[in-house]
Amino acid sequence: MPKLLVLFTSFLLYVSGISQENIMLTYTGNMGVFISGGKSSVLIDGLHTKYGDDYLFPSKKLVDKITTDLKPNAILFTHYHGDHFSEQLTKEYLESNTKAFLFAASQVTKNFSEFGERVITIKTDNYSKQTSTLEEITITSLKINHAGERHISVENVGYIVRLNDKNILHVGDTNWLEEINLFDQLKLQEETIDIAILPYWMLLDDNALELIKKYINPKQVIATHISPRVKDKNLSELKERYPNIHFLNTLEQQIQL
Repeated sequence: MPKLLVLFTSFLLYVSGISQENIMLTYTGNMGVFISGGKSSVLIDGLHTKYGDDYLFPSKKLVDKITTDLKPNAILFTHYHGDHFSEQLTKEYLESNTKAFLFAASQVTKNFSEFGERVITIKTDNYSKQTSTLEEITITSLKINHAGERHISVENVGYIVRLNDKNILHVGDTNWLEEINLFDQLKLQEETIDIAILPYWMLLDDNALELIKKYINPKQVIATHISPRVKDKNLSELKERYPNIHFLNTLEQQIQL
């Protein structure tokens, strides 16, 4: 084989290898994200219905696409609130995709006993990390307190999804909660986080960048849970304040990571 052809073939294989390592993140409303890389994928907080005018939810067309086309290997829920989770849609998904797994705290999984070992219940009595492996995906789950005193009883779960050698953190509906030293206890800065998916209100703190660096230290940040009623002017100001952060506010908006 001519030397030039060998070099060109090697280059194509190299480029192919790089493309296979890419991760595509697709927005499905509120804090819902579909994370895919190669043959493996997960959906976090992606199956829910209309909860109110302050919330963006997946259309029936998008739900059908998730069920019949995207087919995530695992569906993960941070907590049971209706802007993150629908019991009906989740059961329909598990019935249609018989090899898929469900990850959530007991406030969600208590009604899914018919799916047996495909249901993984995350303990929330302490902040210990719980790790499961599904083929090419490693999912580390842990308690991360829900924001707001009125939600103190809500079992909110955070996830670190490892896919294509990247660690993607999703924290659910939390906040910095420095009054209980939450992030000191989580020790997320030890997890080599590549991408952190945070509710946008965590960026409203005057010291948000310092807190992100101190407690998480990710390479990239993605902001979600942006209300459709947030004024364009306010969102534009937030984007100007954080030019290196991705903001998700449109269904099926995609980011290649």
